[in-house]
Amino acid sequence: GLTIDLPSAGLLGITNATGSVITGTASLPVNSINVLSGSGTYTITLPTTSLQAGNEVVLKRTGTATITVASTTIEGSSQSITISNNQPVRCLYVNSTMGWLIT
Repeated sequence: GLTIDLPSAGLLGITNATGSVITGTASLPVNSINVLSGSGTYTITLPTTSLQAGNEVVLKRTGTATITVASTTIEGSSQSITISNNQPVRCLYVNSTMGWLIT
């Protein structure tokens, strides 16, 4: 399995981060580092409750899956994004109006 052995993942700039390998549809926790694996198509959902400005979610696709990232609000509107390459994606929560900013 995946082991993220960084002091609270602080080298990635996320305090008290959790890490997991995702291979199918899932809802993600705040301040998490997620390796998206597997094949086919699936959806992950960014956190929607108890959010504070500065919460983060880091995503890294390593398999061949096409992954839809869903949330109530991404960059100010109701939309989703699709990850179909292996570039890392950092999602930063701004506020209830802007929602998640994709960086």
